[in-house]
Amino acid sequence: MRRFIGSNRIARKLTFGVQNAIQLALLAGHKQPESVRRVRDCARRGHSLLSSDEAFTLHEIAHAQSVLCGSFAEFGVYRGASAALICAVKGTRELHLFDTFEGLPSGCESQDGRVFQKGQFSGTLKYVREVLNGETGVFYHKGFFPDTTAGLEDLRFSFVHLDVDLHDATLAGLEFFYPRMVSGGIILTHDYSIIPGVKRAFETFFSQRPERIIELPTTQAMIIRACLEEDTAQAA
Repeated sequence: MRRFIGSNRIARKLTFGVQNAIQLALLAGHKQPESVRRVRDCARRGHSLLSSDEAFTLHEIAHAQSVLCGSFAEFGVYRGASAALICAVKGTRELHLFDTFEGLPSGCESQDGRVFQKGQFSGTLKYVREVLNGETGVFYHKGFFPDTTAGLEDLRFSFVHLDVDLHDATLAGLEFFYPRMVSGGIILTHDYSIIPGVKRAFETFFSQRPERIIELPTTQAMIIRACLEEDTAQAA
């Protein structure tokens, strides 16, 4: 049985690798060479669970948001590949990284109709720091969210990347970041179309809010923060 499970994992990794290689080749045929190079380089710097198309989408949205006021954040850092991609385009914006840096917590083995294990998707803080070595304006918040947001209540954000796999963690991320988004700020999530709990958290949270969930061709989805009254008043 263990041999069978191991063979399945190897097959999935090989398939994922081939898929990414094909996606990169297609992107290289019609996208900016610098953007494609960054996607390729960041995947090498830290093992990534994003496909090449997903990494490119993350890169382009983060780049667009760097012109707005507000900090950047990522909740669910894994081994730092996506954080490295954000660092490539964030400019002078601060980037706040939230993770246990010990993998998934206990008590999530059978959530969302799939099997998760304690410690799964682990990337240590030391490893991530090495991947992001030389990057400035990066702040690490190790521990359980939202406890790790203490002292950050007054921050405003223009871009947030969620990649936490679980319903409760996704909902906690939305509850903290949404009211702190600037007008036009974007919250991007991974796994929306393939992990039911992630999708359910978004649908529940935004069912009574003005924003509409934008599902992307990848597994990702995003929302664009509606114009805030105080921002409208300032513009007038």
